Formats: sequence, structure tokens, C-alpha cells
Amino acid sequence: MVKIYRKSVSLSALWVSSNERLSDFYASSWQRGECPIPMLVLRVLFTGVALAILIWSLVEAPTPYWLIYLTNWGLMLVTSLFMCGIVMSFMAMYNKSYETKELPWYASLYWAVFNISITISIMITALYWLLLYNTDVEDEMDERAFWLDVSTHGITSCLAVVELLSSRTPVRFLHVYQPLSMGLWYVVFSGIYHVAGGTDVNGNPFIYEILDWSQSKRAGIIVAASMVGLIIVYAFIWGIALCRDKVSTYLIRTTSHDLPAAPPDRHTRIV
Repeated sequence: MVKIYRKSVSLSALWVSSNERLSDFYASSWQRGECPIPMLVLRVLFTGVALAILIWSLVEAPTPYWLIYLTNWGLMLVTSLFMCGIVMSFMAMYNKSYETKELPWYASLYWAVFNISITISIMITALYWLLLYNTDVEDEMDERAFWLDVSTHGITSCLAVVELLSSRTPVRFLHVYQPLSMGLWYVVFSGIYHVAGGTDVNGNPFIYEILDWSQSKRAGIIVAASMVGLIIVYAFIWGIALCRDKVSTYLIRTTSHDLPAAPPDRHTRIV
């Protein structure tokens, strides 16, 4: 056990292997009961949208360089999120007797992808529109390319946020290391890619100009700032999830069977 702020925190809480209720991963915050169908329908619809954007992006840029861009990593993560969510919802429909706090592998997988994909997708959107977006380039785009740009740098993150708001999936601040690990993995990849002589699709010796490792000091500052940004984004997600649970429990999820049983009448002994 680790002591943090006078509270006992189990080391198992660092991973995604246990939770009080399995229904947190397949029921909506905005429904009574624990039927998996509402979230299943939403996840099927969002999987279709995410897959459509993914395929559109691949068709528009059929090149091996597609895999080097963080935007496309985020797109694959968001698509994986909804596909894992579908598996989670389907399994809930056919394994209703599952009671243990130890999560099945598909719930743990969904939870980890949830933590990573939502944080990374929001961060990608913020980085793109704040640091990379160029109005001069937009003027040269045709309408099709513009809407693909909006889809990959905006709509996908919106889908992820809707999953956050509509589900009951818990967000633990201790899990912040998961999106940080993904971010660091991309940093390591970009560094190795640079050392190996890799270029972007236009032949430049970097993937993104702001992450040009030939200017290591500037790249290091960008990486450090991005890691801080990831922590801030995750803290924001944690706060949103906390508010979601408080509001939905107060307005929607509080039902008669949630209340403690009334003591029996002392005269009639009838409850």
C-alpha cells in the first residue's frame, strides 16, 4: 500500500484490472438501470463514423508516410476505442452474471484505450489548431481536403468526448501515466525516425517542423510543454468525469433500489 495524502491507495489502482462495478464500462450515465443497449447503439454509430474517417484518410493519402503522423495515431486510437466499446457492450449482454471486481480482459483493454485515446485525441486537436494550423495552406486546399482536415483534427476528438460524457467509464487520476506513456512513445519514435534519416511526405528531415530534432533544444522544449499539456488535459478529463457522475447520479441514476432498505416496523415487523 502507498500512503498519499493520508489515504491508503492500493498499487493495483495504478492498473486497469479492477473496479467496483463492471456496469461502469457498458452502461450510460444518463440512463436508469444497467442495460448495455443504449451505449451499444451509440458505440456502433460512432465506430461507423470513425471508420469512415479512417478509410477516407487512407484513401486520400495512400502512402507509407501515413503511419508517421501523430494525427493518424490518434485516429486509430479513437477507432479502437469504439471497437473495444462494442466488444465491451456485446459481452455485457451475454455475461450478465459477472459479479467479481476483477475485470475481464476486454474491460481492462477498453479502459486503457479509453484513458489514452480521449486524452491523446484532445491533445492532438489542441496542438494542431494552436501550433500547426496555417491559414495560407487552407486557402490552397480544395473543399474535400478541408473537410478531411476538420474530420481528423476535430470530429474524431468530439466523438471521443461524447463517449466520455455519455458513458460511466471511471477516470482515475493515477492513470495519467497511460496517455503520458503513449505521448513519450511517439516522441521516442520521432527521434529514432530522425536519426534513421526519415523524412516527411514532402522530403523534409522531420515529421513535424515544431518537432525537428536537428534543433534539439527547441524540440525538447516542445516535448516538455506537450507532456505538461497532456497532464492538464487529463486533469480536465478527470474533472469532467467527476462532474458527469455527480450530475447524472443526482438527476438520473438515483432510483428506489439505490436507497438503503427501510428497517421493519417494530410492531408489525413488516418492512
